[in-house]
Amino acid sequence: MGSVCEAPCIFTDILGDIDIGLIVLDTVKQDLFFKNKHAVELLSPLRAAQDYQGLTRLLSVELDNLLKPGRTKGRQTIIRYEHRVLGYTVSRPSRDERYITVFVQDITDRHRLAAVDEATEMVNNISSLFSGIRHEIGNPLNSIKMALMVLQSNIDKYSPEEIDVYLQRIAGEITKMEALLKSFKNFSMFEVPETSEVNLVTFFDSLMHLLGGDLRSKNIEVRLELAPDARRAMVDARALQHVVMNLFVNAFDAMAVVPSPRLVVLSRKHREAIQLVIADNGCGMSEELVRDAFKPFFTTKPHGTGLGLVIVKKMLAQMNCGIRLESVKGKGSAFILTLPTSGEKRDRPRPGSTGAP
Repeated sequence: MGSVCEAPCIFTDILGDIDIGLIVLDTVKQDLFFKNKHAVELLSPLRAAQDYQGLTRLLSVELDNLLKPGRTKGRQTIIRYEHRVLGYTVSRPSRDERYITVFVQDITDRHRLAAVDEATEMVNNISSLFSGIRHEIGNPLNSIKMALMVLQSNIDKYSPEEIDVYLQRIAGEITKMEALLKSFKNFSMFEVPETSEVNLVTFFDSLMHLLGGDLRSKNIEVRLELAPDARRAMVDARALQHVVMNLFVNAFDAMAVVPSPRLVVLSRKHREAIQLVIADNGCGMSEELVRDAFKPFFTTKPHGTGLGLVIVKKMLAQMNCGIRLESVKGKGSAFILTLPTSGEKRDRPRPGSTGAP
């Protein structure tokens, strides 16, 4: 029969040799209960993180989150120092709040690959954007050029009515270009959004009052279902209004031929955030259209610029919000927005570290 220490010692040896940094904090004694060799190597350049007090200061944001009722695991957080990037996650057993486990990994290479992927995607988006610009501005410019050439050659032959037809065509093409330039202006709005706590009940009451006439004229039924625990979000109210109105306009267009158009706006708590759902019973979209919906200049509207959803996504990203689209052709569409709650205001970047979703 082995000694009493045999099994614990075996597990200690195993955990000591794994290539993931492992630290166990004893919150009662306020001491390091366990730290394996890999954790020592990873944290050795961070001199301030060598003891219990130093580690708790470094991990304070995630440790504070872990103390909330029902929380047993934090999100992965990034620490940057010199040229390295470390990712750590904290957790604690649900039945024992005394011990907190910290898993640490060197994610430098993974982080660099992610940055390369992001840069590649950005270049592709920019390429697509400029390709769209050439097309969207080139067409009306060619039309204006042709109209002017015809007028220049026949100005003495055409009647005032015929000249007016060409002038109206030129004016129409200029209007298209103005709309496109206005979209680009909106694209650069709210570069630094000023987020504050927004009461979604008050927000939508104000918005419904603003859109009341339009809703009545289109005979659209609107249902607001805002859950009591999902009514306060940390957003820029102006930017959110722009986003929601854009999504409403899309929904109005999708329900143009529906006998009983209905728009449902609901909020619900989702983990540490709020999900805001804007759903319609309109024409819906195919899987292919859903995939392309957020691409620059992609539009199914005869007079659309294809920048509406691009602007929406950008504005939301600047507020640490997300958006996704679900749709079934012939049944309707739903935009699901993920908004930070007022409780997430504490997640400000700390010196030398940034949060990673």
